Amino acid sequence: MEGARVRWLLVLLALQLVLCNVAHAEPKRRDEDTCRSIGGLKFDSSQRPRQRSKGLEVCSKYRKNTCCNETHAYPLRLKIMEPVVAGFNRECQRFTEEMACSACHPFMATSKLRHVCPRLCSEWYSACKNEFYAYAGDGSLAPCYGNALICSELSSIASSGAEFCNKMGFQVGTEDDSEGDECFDGSVPTQLGEAEPTEPWQDMLKRLFDEQSEDPSGLFLVAVVVPFLALYLGNRLLRQWRHSNNPQLSIEEVRRMQQEAYLARGEAIPDDVDSDFSSDEDLPTEAPAAPPTDASPAE
Repeated sequence: MEGARVRWLLVLLALQLVLCNVAHAEPKRRDEDTCRSIGGLKFDSSQRPRQRSKGLEVCSKYRKNTCCNETHAYPLRLKIMEPVVAGFNRECQRFTEEMACSACHPFMATSKLRHVCPRLCSEWYSACKNEFYAYAGDGSLAPCYGNALICSELSSIASSGAEFCNKMGFQVGTEDDSEGDECFDGSVPTQLGEAEPTEPWQDMLKRLFDEQSEDPSGLFLVAVVVPFLALYLGNRLLRQWRHSNNPQLSIEEVRRMQQEAYLARGEAIPDDVDSDFSSDEDLPTEAPAAPPTDASPAE
């Protein structure tokens, strides 16, 4: 009996070792085409880039193939607005928006592209080198505005585009990299992402209401106000049309109709029905009686 128990223990131990070896030999593989968090944006690692038919108001040029969705609009907008609030020149603002939106590029978000092309970094640096930056809490650079204590001109902080990109948290490629294929150059890929699942209309209305409640847009206000205004005006016009086709009778006309109805039935007009006739000529009269005839013979 004791020997059988020992054999069972040995079998269980051997089985456990085999399972452990299999688990180590075949680790869980991750699809290289799925989204990965980048640039401070959190992506769902189980999904591939999709065609966004709704909700991508920021960095919308990537909407046909991107990991970004409507939930990323707020953090993206914050990054894009920083140089605007700081009063940077237009070219610097444009390049900063381009780099902020790089996280929505499908190849950057799936790590197919890991580097920024050197030429793009140089152009970004040239546009912003005279603007003032400060170090953020994570050690990266950020436009200087608000309550920043130490601000310096970019040219005194970084001497090249490559150094500027590195300080902004980007990895820079080499001059030999093919732009658009081996490094990010700001271009939009021609490939389309997976079709986005159809959103139920109830969920769409709720999402739009939640979004516009926080940040109402003029288009949303027009879309809400105009139908109600059209409904109100349409109702008024319909009532006026009905009134013109069915004019209301005056009190005098109603009383006259009542009197004529009583007379037609040969009934006496009740005292509570006031007469609106101005004279006896207004009332229907009976034919005058014939004069009496003298039936006696003439003498």
